[in-house]
Amino acid sequence: MKVCHTEAMKILKELDQRKQQAICTEDMYCKVSYREGEAKTESDYDYFATREEIAEVDKRAMKIRAELTKANCTVKVNDELTICEALIYLAQLQSRRMQLEDLAANCQLSRRITPNGTLEYTECTYDVKKAKLDLQQVRNEINSLQMAIDRANLNNYIEV
Repeated sequence: MKVCHTEAMKILKELDQRKQQAICTEDMYCKVSYREGEAKTESDYDYFATREEIAEVDKRAMKIRAELTKANCTVKVNDELTICEALIYLAQLQSRRMQLEDLAANCQLSRRITPNGTLEYTECTYDVKKAKLDLQQVRNEINSLQMAIDRANLNNYIEV
């Protein structure tokens, strides 16, 4: 069955939820407690069936993840970058955005009165206006790249 990358990621999320549910159910029903002299309550828990279900989910998830990984290394989001490269670059841009946000939040020149009553000036050794422009440029690039990645994930298909 062919699905787009976005559908494959949703399938992976559902498989992960199914596995977590099996593990939670196992945790709740793999032991029974009873008092001395009382009859032991029987449990519907089946160790082998649970192992089989988890193994089946893991096998299917592994196949989908492998196909997504292959596709991410070959599918281009633009003329230059594959999805894999774009995701790495996106993380780098996010880091750059955080740095620029800190720099752009400063005042070019600020002053304060010190505890002993004298004026103290603090001046940025860079152009705060340029940092704000660079920040906007990085934000725009992040948005464009995210849309390109989303478009590639919706328009490209893998076999699952």
